Amino acid sequence: MKLAAIEKNRLEEKQRAVRKYNEKNGIEHKPIYFEEWANPDDDNQIYFRYKGNYWEKDWKDKKWDHLPDLYSDTLPPEIQAFIDAENKKN
Repeated sequence: MKLAAIEKNRLEEKQRAVRKYNEKNGIEHKPIYFEEWANPDDDNQIYFRYKGNYWEKDWKDKKWDHLPDLYSDTLPPEIQAFIDAENKKN
């Protein structure tokens, strides 16, 4: 159980670092498998609908290289450099 908690924390810290980098650099998150869809009955409601490319393509081809790296122990170099610079400021 302890190992699961450690891994959960590691993944969350990695996600926070990526989100912080993206926010600071004006990079907007776009879901890979879903697209925004406006409710035709109510313009104030935005939904997300499945684009049809996970099971139909990625799962079938077992090709995941276009997805964010969630599980490696390291951050991408540019994000790691950003986090290191942020930590030096504090």
